[in-house]
Amino acid sequence: MTDKTEQPLSATTFEPAPASNEAGGPPPEGEQSRAIYIGLGVGVVLLGFVFFVLPALVSTDQTGTNPTVDASTDAAASTELAAGTPPKATTQSGEGRSPFADAQESALRRNAQEVLQALLSLQESLDERGAARWGEPTYSEALARAAAGDAAYRERDFVAATAEYQRALDQLQGLEQTLPERIDALHSELIAAIESGEVLAAQARFAALAEMAPTDIRLIALEDRLLALPAVIAALESAGDAETAGDLSAAVAAARTATGADPDHKRAAARLSELTAKLTQAQFTDAMTAGYGAMAGSAFDAAETAFRKAGRLIPGAPEPTAALVELDQARTQAKLLALKDQGALAEREERWPDAVELYEQALAIDALILFATEGVTRSQPRAELDARLEKIPEERDRLIDARILRLAEETLAEATALANPGPRLQGQIAAAEATISYANTPIATTLSSDGLTDITLLRVKRLGTLTERTLSLRPGVYTAVGMRTGYRDVRVTFEVRPNQNNAVEIRCAEAI
Repeated sequence: MTDKTEQPLSATTFEPAPASNEAGGPPPEGEQSRAIYIGLGVGVVLLGFVFFVLPALVSTDQTGTNPTVDASTDAAASTELAAGTPPKATTQSGEGRSPFADAQESALRRNAQEVLQALLSLQESLDERGAARWGEPTYSEALARAAAGDAAYRERDFVAATAEYQRALDQLQGLEQTLPERIDALHSELIAAIESGEVLAAQARFAALAEMAPTDIRLIALEDRLLALPAVIAALESAGDAETAGDLSAAVAAARTATGADPDHKRAAARLSELTAKLTQAQFTDAMTAGYGAMAGSAFDAAETAFRKAGRLIPGAPEPTAALVELDQARTQAKLLALKDQGALAEREERWPDAVELYEQALAIDALILFATEGVTRSQPRAELDARLEKIPEERDRLIDARILRLAEETLAEATALANPGPRLQGQIAAAEATISYANTPIATTLSSDGLTDITLLRVKRLGTLTERTLSLRPGVYTAVGMRTGYRDVRVTFEVRPNQNNAVEIRCAEAI
């Protein structure tokens, strides 16, 4: 039970913290700071009142009050307590009061004050975060309930006061619980304003977000983005102008400037990606066009360079691959046509070995190519005949061999049988005829010896022993071998030529 010397407490009026400026924009910096300081001062005063002044005001009944509790009053209080209804404060002066009733009243008063203190702290916090703008009508309704609680408190109806204060507190707590959602929504609106380039709207939402969530770490990055927004807008406008003018390289450079100013700007990044794709496509088209132009002009190396550049610009694109296949076919066709022309020229110039080689190169590329097959069939015999005709004058001295002479005569006959001989063939036929005629013209040649040496003229006949003998020999180089018993063999090589003294002595003179 409480000491009967306590005095009754006076009511504490709910005074909401000063509201911020009207909705529509954050308060000026000076006014916002002043409002914060005033709110903090009021809170400190109220806390001091509740914890230090209020307990000292609790005292006993006024002087002259009967210290004896009326039995009927005790019975009524006991009845209210048993029924679960807190006893109402007695305002009669000069009457006796129950110490139990006083204690109950003090308890109810403390309950009201505790709820009030929580209400004041939360209201002050929400006011600093701009609840007067974004919390309507709930915020005003909560203040109205707090005022109703004040009225009940002044009437010493602490139960009603506590109930009103609690309802107001519940409403403000409900507002407080919506803060994360509101902050996220405001953050999204701010991002949207930045992305759409609405500078004023972005600034207003940034100020509101800074008031609602002053400790939000995202504000640092958002402030940087807000400062860069004018540069981003200008760069994107430049990119659009350059694109309209057809200068995609300048457009890409401007878009890259925008993303450099704000790397998190999604619209700028998307614009850069779009313009880069357009520039790449334009360069791809130019490279493919250049490649086909070069291929049409048989500049195959330049065409390949252009097609490979296109392939690097858009990896995996089918067009460069198809173009390279087409280029390879064009190169092959051009090579075959060139070999065909070169082979035909070699035939006209009677360079038959060259013609055969060229046609064989074509067959190495395409074994079924008709012109090369026919060209080899046509040129190979002429190339062989050409080689044989060329050897006849070179082997003139060997024509003393009847077999070799016969082959030369057959080659000449084959050559003269050809229709429409060209200048080279005509010259070869003339040279072969002269050589064969020369080889078939006998020349008197005198061989002398000692009558003891057995002489054999190689590739002609055995002459036996002789002292002197004249033979008709075809021009050429001959070898005579002499043998005599008891003497070393001798071997004499001599030339038989027109218009010279064709005399040879053969004898074995060295005894063994």
